[in-house]
Amino acid sequence: MPALSGRRVKASALLLGLLFLVQGSAQDAPPQDGQGLVELGRLQTELAEFQTAQESYLAGIELLILEDGEYSPTLIEPYTGLARAYLLNQQPLEAITILEQAQHISQRNFGLLNVEQVALLDEMSRAYLLIGDTAEAQNIQRERLTLALRRFGEDDPRVIPFRNQLADYYDLSRMRVRAREQYEAILSIQRENFGDNDGRLLIPLSELVRIDILLGDSASARRRLLRVLESSENASPVEVGNALAALGDWELARRRTEAALEYYRDAYATLHVDDPSAAAEYFAAPRFIDFRPPPSPVDWRGNQTSHAWGSISARFGVSAQGRAADIAIVQANPRGLMDALYIRRLGEAAFRPRLVNGEPADTATVSYAHQFRYFVEDEEP
Repeated sequence: MPALSGRRVKASALLLGLLFLVQGSAQDAPPQDGQGLVELGRLQTELAEFQTAQESYLAGIELLILEDGEYSPTLIEPYTGLARAYLLNQQPLEAITILEQAQHISQRNFGLLNVEQVALLDEMSRAYLLIGDTAEAQNIQRERLTLALRRFGEDDPRVIPFRNQLADYYDLSRMRVRAREQYEAILSIQRENFGDNDGRLLIPLSELVRIDILLGDSASARRRLLRVLESSENASPVEVGNALAALGDWELARRRTEAALEYYRDAYATLHVDDPSAAAEYFAAPRFIDFRPPPSPVDWRGNQTSHAWGSISARFGVSAQGRAADIAIVQANPRGLMDALYIRRLGEAAFRPRLVNGEPADTATVSYAHQFRYFVEDEEP
């Protein structure tokens, strides 16, 4: 069976080179066992002493290889710790190489489809994002799901957390049509295993409502959410409260303010019965409902020439009715290029207001920051 990842490079050569670099310092240090050096590296990482942590990890790994062999599963944890030290020290390429070696050992010992390697894939995805390779980070997220599907089967509930994480990744990357596909797949699995009225359906349905608001799609997810909310007898307060809040968001996005605020009050009351602190935390601050950042010059005209990244920060208040007020740009680079567009979009947006003791309340100050692409020639001199 071919390996799950087509990215793997031979990491041994680089690893041996790294080990060679620390041999001299390790020989000068007091003799320790491999695991002791690994523990020292972990402590040094926590103290932000990343360079010395890397040396300790590498020296410890060298001893563990001599003791147990280069493919021993005891190396997976030290490699993971070493990769973390590289990531925290802004060395993602080195982290990727080490993580690939750790994944190779994991697959060699526990099989290509072992789920223990998922943590390694998560760290790899993070490393690729640090170097700006979003395509490879996305491939790894898909690989996580493929691994689970092959290991458990498409209809097994154990694949749901994997689909949830991929949906979250797509959502954060603003690929919401793809995120929607994952939530629909989760619903299908839940219906197959738990029935059409199970309370667990409320969570993915609530996510679908949120995505439909952003996409401007039909009310099909909302209708399904209402039906399950009315028919389910085993839904938890958290599932019900989350569903009620999503229905409030739907109403507020359509400027039906009073209906939205009633849903929010009901959501707060439901959560409060189960856990008062959780209810207060859930509604502690306003949340975006339908805000979409304005397209940048590169979005308008396409990446026809070299571009740079700009940034903007805004500050504003949010009323108890969920509308922004007194919007001010506090930082923009380049100045003036996108200011008016962001002010307009924020002014048009709906926000879930914060609730205090179950009642919607004004919020004096909310901060927002975003990055956008622009053509260098558009920058003011």
